[in-house]
Amino acid sequence: MLTALAVIILPMLFDGSAEERARLMTEMPEPPVIALRELSVDDISARMTAMESASAEAIPQLVPDDRDYAETTEPDEFSLDANDLPVGWSLQLGSFTDHNNALALRETMRNAEYRTYIIQTQTEDGETYRVLIGPMVQRAELGAIADEIERDYAIQGRIVRYRLEDDAGQLGG
Repeated sequence: MLTALAVIILPMLFDGSAEERARLMTEMPEPPVIALRELSVDDISARMTAMESASAEAIPQLVPDDRDYAETTEPDEFSLDANDLPVGWSLQLGSFTDHNNALALRETMRNAEYRTYIIQTQTEDGETYRVLIGPMVQRAELGAIADEIERDYAIQGRIVRYRLEDDAGQLGG
């Protein structure tokens, strides 16, 4: 009996009166009027082209830098390349024609908590997948990692220069 009374009376207490609901409904403002000018596909295309060219002009041009910094810098020395970017190094662990072999090595190294990535390159023999650790600024740290990996996994890696332009071939994941 008490439950039935609560079911009838409680909604009336919390619902408000019909006049209150009507007042709230009538006080809603009118939506704003937004004046849109007519745009054509040609206008939009011209704007997009202008934005693309402005963006392309704002991007600094990459200067090709094939200098071998391994010969001119100490292993623990910090240096900048021709683009005023830090010279970076990676440890190449292997190069595979089979994508699955590269993925398996990357997974093994990631499970051992090494920052590992794969670069896909096109060679005259077809696609090649290089597995690398890094990049790092100091070659000496990478040399220590190379010694660990050779000791623990019997993989003899080689330290190569990290090139920003190679990132275009980097496989995600």
